[in-house]
Amino acid sequence: MAPLMSETPVSAAPTSTFTPALEPPPGVTSNPDHPASLIHLANISIGLCLSLVTAFFFLRSYVRIFVKHAWAFEDVLTTTSYAGTVVCCGLQWNTMAHYGGLHSWDITPEQAHEASYWFYVTSIEYGFTIGITKLAVLWLYRRVFSPIRRSMLDIAIVTLIGLIVGFYSITTFVKIFQCSPLEKIWNNTLPGKCLGVKWILNISGGFNTVTDYLILLLPIQAVRNLQMDRSKKVLVVMAFTFGLCAPIFATLGLVVRLQNSGDPDTSWNQPKIMLCGVAELASSTLCVCFPETAAIFCRRARMATAPHRPTDTELKNWRESERRSKPRPDPYHSLLTDGEEESILSQSRGNDVCVTSLQGPPRGEQPDEGVILQRREVKVERQ
Repeated sequence: MAPLMSETPVSAAPTSTFTPALEPPPGVTSNPDHPASLIHLANISIGLCLSLVTAFFFLRSYVRIFVKHAWAFEDVLTTTSYAGTVVCCGLQWNTMAHYGGLHSWDITPEQAHEASYWFYVTSIEYGFTIGITKLAVLWLYRRVFSPIRRSMLDIAIVTLIGLIVGFYSITTFVKIFQCSPLEKIWNNTLPGKCLGVKWILNISGGFNTVTDYLILLLPIQAVRNLQMDRSKKVLVVMAFTFGLCAPIFATLGLVVRLQNSGDPDTSWNQPKIMLCGVAELASSTLCVCFPETAAIFCRRARMATAPHRPTDTELKNWRESERRSKPRPDPYHSLLTDGEEESILSQSRGNDVCVTSLQGPPRGEQPDEGVILQRREVKVERQ
C-alpha cells in the first residue's frame, strides 16, 4: 500500500515544528525552507534523454516500416524498450516531485517514506526495461553479425541472452518481495524482515556494467574479420557502438552505489543512482536505433551520386561542347557526318573504304561485299 501523498510543495513544515527524517551530520543545519535539491539536474537529464530517444526511435520505426518493409521480434523488443524508457523517465520525475533528491535532514519522515516508495517502483521498472533493452541490442547483433548459427560469435550472443534473461528475472522478483511486509521497503520503522537490499543493488549495478562492456566489444570483434577499408570499419563500429556511453553511465551508477551503500541519506543518494540508470537506458536504446537510422543518410547519399536522366539543358550543353571540341584526326580513320547519316572513311594501304552505320540489311542477313557494319550498344538504367 502506497503511503499517503502530501499536497504541500517541496518544503517542510515551519522550522519551529520541523522534525527531520535524519539528523544532519556535524556542522550541517537542516534547511527545510530552502533545501539543496537535484530536481534541476533531473529535469535537464530527463528532458534530454526523452528528446533523443523519441527522435531516433521514430526515425528507426520509419526505416523499418516504410523503407525496409520489415518488422520482426527485434522491433518488438525495441518498441518495448522505448516505452519502458519513457515510463522510467516519468517515474524518475515523479520521484523527484515527491521529495526525492533532497537530503533526509531537510524533509520529514513522511516525506522520506514517499521518496523511498517511488524509488522502489522506479527501480523495479528500471530493472525490467534495462533487461529488455540489452536483449534488443543482442538480437540486432545476432541478425547483422551472426548469419552463421552456432558460430563462436553466435554462441557468445546466445549465452549473453540467457544470462540476461535469468539475472533480471531473478533480481526483479527479489526486488518486489524483498521485505515482509512490503510496506517495510519504504518505511523501515515497521516491524518485519528484509533481505540485504544494498547488496542486491550493488550486484545489479556490477552485472549491468560488465554486460554493457561485453555487448560493446561484440561488434568490434565481428568487424575485425570483415574485408573492407579501415575507415569503413571504423564507421561501422561507430554506428553499432553509438551507445558507448551506456557502460560509462553504468560504471558511474556502480560507483555511486558503492560509495553510498551505507549512507542513511537515501532520499538524496537513491535518485542519483536512478539518474545514472535513466541515462544508461537512453544510451542503450539509442544503440539499437542508430544503425537503422543510418540507412536514411546512406540512401540520400546514393540518390545524390546515382546516375540520372539528363535534362534538356544538359543535353544542349553537351552538344555544344561536342561541336566546339573536334576530335583529333586519326591517320587511318576519320569521322564524316552528313545530316543524320554517319560514315567512316577508312584508309587502308591507300584504298578508301566507305563504312556505313546501321542503315544496312536487317539483323541476321549478310551485308553486301565491301560493306562494314558499325553497331552501337546503349545501356538504359531505370532510376
